[in-house]
Amino acid sequence: MVYNENMDGKSFALLTFGCQMNVHDAERIAGILLEAGWREVQPEEAEAVILLTCCVRESAEERLYGRLASLRPWKEERGILVAVGGCLAQKEGRRLMERAPHVDLVFGTHQFPRIAELLEEAAARRICALEMDGLRLADLPARRRENFRAWVTITHGCDNFCSYCVVPYVRGREVSRPLGEILEEVGRLVAEGAREINLLGQNVNSYRLREEGRSRFADLLRLLGREFPEVWIRFTTSHPRDFDRRIMEAIAETENVCEHVHLPVQAGSDRVLQAMNRGYLAEDYLRKVEELRRLVDGVVLTTDLMVGFPGETEEDFRRTLELVERCRFDAAFTFIYNPRPGTAASRLGDDVPREVKLERLERLAELTRRLTAESLRRRVGRVETVMVEGRSRKDEKTWKARTRGNQLVHFPKGSEDLTGMLAMVAITSSGSWSMHGELIRVC
Repeated sequence: MVYNENMDGKSFALLTFGCQMNVHDAERIAGILLEAGWREVQPEEAEAVILLTCCVRESAEERLYGRLASLRPWKEERGILVAVGGCLAQKEGRRLMERAPHVDLVFGTHQFPRIAELLEEAAARRICALEMDGLRLADLPARRRENFRAWVTITHGCDNFCSYCVVPYVRGREVSRPLGEILEEVGRLVAEGAREINLLGQNVNSYRLREEGRSRFADLLRLLGREFPEVWIRFTTSHPRDFDRRIMEAIAETENVCEHVHLPVQAGSDRVLQAMNRGYLAEDYLRKVEELRRLVDGVVLTTDLMVGFPGETEEDFRRTLELVERCRFDAAFTFIYNPRPGTAASRLGDDVPREVKLERLERLAELTRRLTAESLRRRVGRVETVMVEGRSRKDEKTWKARTRGNQLVHFPKGSEDLTGMLAMVAITSSGSWSMHGELIRVC
């Protein structure tokens, strides 16, 4: 089938790589195209295939180029339109089009609101749209993947410039959305049936800091809790430097703000943290964790941990293990450092041998797995309030749900559809990554 230049009967498929920000951008892209008269279909049926990309880790780039290669036969046989957006598109630009000549459209992180217009243009000629001229999110439609859960961007871009991270260069400087705009969007989502609102940003803790000279994130949590008491409120991601007592108190004192904090520490060595330009030392982080656990009863604390940063010694790594033991994280995402071109760390040299990185990663993962299992085991015998997400993918006779602390729970499925509902579940057992329970009642 040759791609139809007048776009009659136009259909698209979205393939998304990377972080939750990309997932939410994909929801908006789908919403924009559906409103413009497109149909969303499976990739093998689509006239236009859109890949939304990540460049935070090298593995994400490798997956993207592998997927692009698999689309070449469809381009040759059916004349599909191939579009690439997101962070890697912003970073690579025309180099991406040179490396993959069958790509028709490359669009940057500020350009997705124009996706319908750009696809129309790309049907006639190849387009590379990378202008970072501001991103207006108000009133953009979205095709939400889950009716009961919604994502609301409160900041976009990043001002932190961690030495290993490419995000500030591909998403631009941090900009906070106006408070009224956020309230209006949340109100609309709640009216449409959302029972869980997830506030999203590269660093939600600095909401309005650049615009007003001080963070208003704690105020935002309290206001949303007061205005929408019937919905759960979550947020991601926090930066330890800006995570302060006011935010902790807002979590503790706002009933419907969930007790889950994802607070990426990255390393436990002060020398490494300073080289990463993280803006805090290990003891600063430990004090905040101690204060958080004291103020927020039952808080679930998760983190990100990196091994093999340039110059990391065995002593540096030992300090990371010690910090993890002291914090006793409920869960952790562990990964190996790999240099990202254009970042400050890429100029330091990737001097930790890969076999050392892998050995450290395994030791760290073994520790975090043990702590996660212990955390889940401590909840056996408790009654948890959960939000039901739907049927388990592994067992259709089981419901999958999450606690307020974002921990996974499975329980037997009855005849009633509980998707998107709150339920009380008695926790009967736990495993390495999840818990099992029995339904007490639906809330």
